[in-house]
Amino acid sequence: MRQRSRLSDATWTAFTEALRFVVVPIVLVNLVTNNYPQLTTAFMPDIKTYIIFFGGMITAASTLEASNKPGTWKRLLFGLTALAFVCMWLFVIFGGGVAHFTYGPYFVRFDMSKIVYIMLFGISLKGLLVISTFSSNKHYFEEQERKRKEERPARRVAARPKPIPRGKPSGPAFSSMSKMAFEVSHDDTVGYAPPPPPPPPESRSVQRTLAYKQCPICGAKASLKETTCKRCGAWFSEDSFS
Repeated sequence: MRQRSRLSDATWTAFTEALRFVVVPIVLVNLVTNNYPQLTTAFMPDIKTYIIFFGGMITAASTLEASNKPGTWKRLLFGLTALAFVCMWLFVIFGGGVAHFTYGPYFVRFDMSKIVYIMLFGISLKGLLVISTFSSNKHYFEEQERKRKEERPARRVAARPKPIPRGKPSGPAFSSMSKMAFEVSHDDTVGYAPPPPPPPPESRSVQRTLAYKQCPICGAKASLKETTCKRCGAWFSEDSFS
């Protein structure tokens, strides 16, 4: 909204200043020179060129003044520049305050230099208004610029994309560790104890399969210590081992 307001103010200022200081004065000068060719001033031969030049400078300076915010050095500079060109433009329009009018054998000289100087002094007082506008808005503008500079890093940090978090490397799992006993040798070197050697074949215990007796009469099973079948009472023979 602020940028659009500055642009609209600058456009409207350019239109109005061009109309006041270029278009309307040239039309009036054409009417005067066509109807009263006897009226001459010091700048009358090239007065249209002067009007276009000074009027264009006034329009440009006023437009740049309106495009800048109050309280800035640019607005102060262009405001004072436009005021200086207005004084020059007014001095050229009135021919320095001296005009000559010739009608037949009559010659009339108009000296309005004092009036022109008074007008220029009154217009130059507008410079106090430009300076006052600058001084009253300078503190407010500096405060806004300071806040903007403080908020700029925060905006950059907020606009910066956050890095994708990388997964932390997991430590060694207990399942991947060696199951061998860890020991420190006498010479302070670190290593793993070698696996114990396998036992000799002679020391291996041979598991004996338990045998049992089977009754030839009823087929019941009994331990080797039994001599008779507990079910039928028959005697076990030596062939009853299985």
